[in-house]
Amino acid sequence: MKICIVLSTRPEIIKLSPLIEKLKKNRDSFYLINTNQHSLKKMSKIFFDFFKIKGKIKNINPSKKSQSDFFSDSVSLISKILFANKPDYLIVQGDTNTSLAGCVAAYLFNRGLNKKDKIKIVHIESGLRSFDDSMPEEINRKIIDRLSDILFPPTNFDLNNLKRDNCVKDKKVFIVGNTISDVLKKYLVLTNKSKILKKLNLIKRNFFLVTLHRPESVDNKKNLTKLIKALKILCEQYKHPIIFPIHPRTKNNLKKLNLSFDKRIKIIEPLEYLDFLKLMKDTRIILSDSGGLQEEASIIGTPCVTLRTTTERQITVIKKVNILAGYNKKKIISSVKKFYNKRISKIKDFGSGNVTEKIYKKLKLLSN
Repeated sequence: MKICIVLSTRPEIIKLSPLIEKLKKNRDSFYLINTNQHSLKKMSKIFFDFFKIKGKIKNINPSKKSQSDFFSDSVSLISKILFANKPDYLIVQGDTNTSLAGCVAAYLFNRGLNKKDKIKIVHIESGLRSFDDSMPEEINRKIIDRLSDILFPPTNFDLNNLKRDNCVKDKKVFIVGNTISDVLKKYLVLTNKSKILKKLNLIKRNFFLVTLHRPESVDNKKNLTKLIKALKILCEQYKHPIIFPIHPRTKNNLKKLNLSFDKRIKIIEPLEYLDFLKLMKDTRIILSDSGGLQEEASIIGTPCVTLRTTTERQITVIKKVNILAGYNKKKIISSVKKFYNKRISKIKDFGSGNVTEKIYKKLKLLSN
C-alpha cells in the first residue's frame, strides 16, 4: 500500500500526525505534499517540527494572490506529483482549500482510468455539516465527500449527514471517531511540562481563552465590533485575564478595519502546541470561532462558547458542552454565566485514542 497525504494547515498537521507516525513505525510506503497554505512558521512549521514530521515532504508553492489562484495552482502542482509518483491512496483531512485541492487533483487524475488503476481518495473527518453554504469550508467538505471513495466520519451523526446528502452510495464508509482523540491522549499528559501559566501570570481556572480567525468573524467589521464589545463586558464583569493568541488574519484585519480590543485583553502571538493545550485544559471557559476547538474542549472537559451562528460539530451542542452564541452580545454573556460555575463531563463521541489504528486497519484491509 502506497499513500500520499496532502496537508498544510495547523489542524491538518495535528490531526494527521498520529497516522503519519503509524506509517513511519510500520515502514509503509508514503509521502506528503505540503501546499504551504499556511506558510508562516508560527502557523505551520512549528507544528511540523513539534510532531517530528520531516523527510518525505514534497513542498509546492502555489500562488496566494487569491483563493482561486491558490486552488488552481495547487491542483496543477499536486497533479504533476501524482503522475510522477502514483499512490494507491490519497488522503485528505477536514475541509481546507488544501484538502479540496488534493481531492480534486486525484479525481482528475482518475478520469478515464479503470477502477483498479485509480487512486482511491480517502477523506478523514468526513460528514461534518454546518448547513450553512455561506461558509467556504461547508462547500469544500461537501465536494470532498462527494468525490472521495473512502469516508471516515467521526460519529453516527456525521454518517447521517452523508446519507442525507446521498454521499454513501458506491463508497466505503466507516465510523471511526476523530484522530484528535489520539493526539490528546498522547499529549495532554505532557502539558505538565508547560510553563505557560507562570509565563503569563495565570491561575488555573481563573482566566478565559479566546481565539478568532474565521472570515465571517474577523473580515466582517460589524461582527468583529460586536465581539470586541462582548469581550469588554466580560473583562468588566469577571475581572479575569482574557488570553487571546491572535491569528495573523485577525491581526491584519484589526489594522485594516481600524479596530482594537480592550487593553485588559492580553493579546499574544500563536503558541506552540503543548502551551496551547495547557491553556485549553486549565482555562475556565473557551470562547472561539474554531471548529476543531469545539471537539478538543469537549474531549478535555472544558466548556466552550462558540462565537459563530452555525457549527458542524452539533454533537457538542447536543451534549451541552458547547453553546452556540453567535455574535450576539447578550447570548455570549449569558453563555459564559451559564458555564461559569459548571463542571462539564468529557464526551467520548470522538473516540478514546485508537482512531488511527481503526483507520490504518481499514486501509490495510482494503488494499489486500
